[in-house]
Amino acid sequence: MQRSLSRLLEGLTMIVILALVTVVSRWVIITAPEVAQAFATMPPTAAHTPTPIRTPTLTNPHTPTPTHTSTPTNPHTPTPAFTSTPTSTNIPTPHPPVALPTPPIFLTTTNPMTQPLPIPPPMPLVEQPGNVINILLLGSDQPSTESAGRTDTIIVVSVNPDLPSVALLSIPRDFYAWIPGHGFDKINTAYSRGERNGYPGGGPGLIKATIEYNFGIRIHYYVRVGFDGFVRIVDTLGGVDVAVECPLSDTFPDPDSPAGQTDVDWLPGIHHLDGKHALWYTRSRWSTNDFDRNRRQQQVLRGLYRQILTLDVIPKIPELWGVLKETVSTDLGLDELLYLGAIGSRLDMVNVKSRFVGRGVVQSWTAPNGAYVLVPYYEALAPLVSEALAPPASARAQQRAFQVEVWNGTPYEGLGHVAAERLRWEGFEVVSVGPANGTYPRTQIVDFTTTTKGSAISRLMRLYRRNANDVISQPTASSAVDFRVILGSDYDPCVAANAYWYPGPLSTPTPLPPALP
Repeated sequence: MQRSLSRLLEGLTMIVILALVTVVSRWVIITAPEVAQAFATMPPTAAHTPTPIRTPTLTNPHTPTPTHTSTPTNPHTPTPAFTSTPTSTNIPTPHPPVALPTPPIFLTTTNPMTQPLPIPPPMPLVEQPGNVINILLLGSDQPSTESAGRTDTIIVVSVNPDLPSVALLSIPRDFYAWIPGHGFDKINTAYSRGERNGYPGGGPGLIKATIEYNFGIRIHYYVRVGFDGFVRIVDTLGGVDVAVECPLSDTFPDPDSPAGQTDVDWLPGIHHLDGKHALWYTRSRWSTNDFDRNRRQQQVLRGLYRQILTLDVIPKIPELWGVLKETVSTDLGLDELLYLGAIGSRLDMVNVKSRFVGRGVVQSWTAPNGAYVLVPYYEALAPLVSEALAPPASARAQQRAFQVEVWNGTPYEGLGHVAAERLRWEGFEVVSVGPANGTYPRTQIVDFTTTTKGSAISRLMRLYRRNANDVISQPTASSAVDFRVILGSDYDPCVAANAYWYPGPLSTPTPLPPALP
């Protein structure tokens, strides 16, 4: 019954990482064997009432033909905790940092080779309240953090303790960045260059300087994890429920398979993934791109957040902090982690914002070394970053979220919960998901609001690509919800998944040199 020490440390590491990544964990640090015994035998107590769903059989609105045969999901009935709101726990009294870390050092010397593009000026710092904490999450392409490797996952986590609110900004690994002290290269090389070349502060120092130079974001702390750590995190939690929006197929090396590799297929629906399959889901590139990878990475992070909300364990004195740091590479101290955990206990998922450096703010190009890179439109990148990291306006923060109920009028059972998850990403509160009273050929939106002031109807129409004929106005002052979304047979969750943030009309970008043949 009692968990081994190694298993326990994996769980503790998982919680540390989740506190850093989503800043919404409940602090759990167990030290004594008798506490470990209690942890192993204690049934999880959810901080919410989950909405049970039936196991989706075929959750694809257009019946694709799979190219592979294996099914990487467990055959249990997933019960995603998609409507949770965290509750506070008794933890040591946290205090904000006395002073945030000093800015990174910028070296002005560069590679003596001629640079392929004009050197951009440093991006002006984004205006943020003084108590905001910006954390850089780095996912390495190496099994552990002992090897530098490339950081193929780069997510800025901006924590505003006032509301509180959290903003997640994903940066593609192929972003062609100006790297201080070196020159132009893919941003995922900055950490390893800092480690190899003795940059002030090493790899963390150079990646922080690179983010600030190119995005105007002052990074205060970082956390870095490798493949093995990520897999252990998910497995320790018992897996993660993910709302798959776009069909995805790929083949991965798999030492556990007699064939040495495994074919995987995910159709739209709710899938329960173990650590290995969650890693594959976040890294797949065969039929997709880096922009979609960034979306899937944030999907898994949100799923891990919901999973950890089911834990209800009394925190203990963090005597194992030194051991935890052997698994997670970070410059956060225990005091800062406790402070972030306290912020997380007050966080509502409505105030978690997801943004991506994606289409509309970068252009593809072939670098002189033949590498595929993404060159930014700086005039579009600056407003994207500013909007992404801006906290909710005070007036909007005091308003309740628009409430939506979802009726699934498609022939596919799991799509209602997939749609509900996307609505939550867009800041709506989904109060219920259920079957429609029949099959609908087209997706419809029923508007029960009694005023057009501040209405969210245009956001819903844009999300589902609806026109005015698809909106049914039924103003009802006593309605329990603001909107009803009725999914029709034409509903394609992949359309909403690709609703990236787009800036306004762009000015003509500076022409790039021709790509190499």
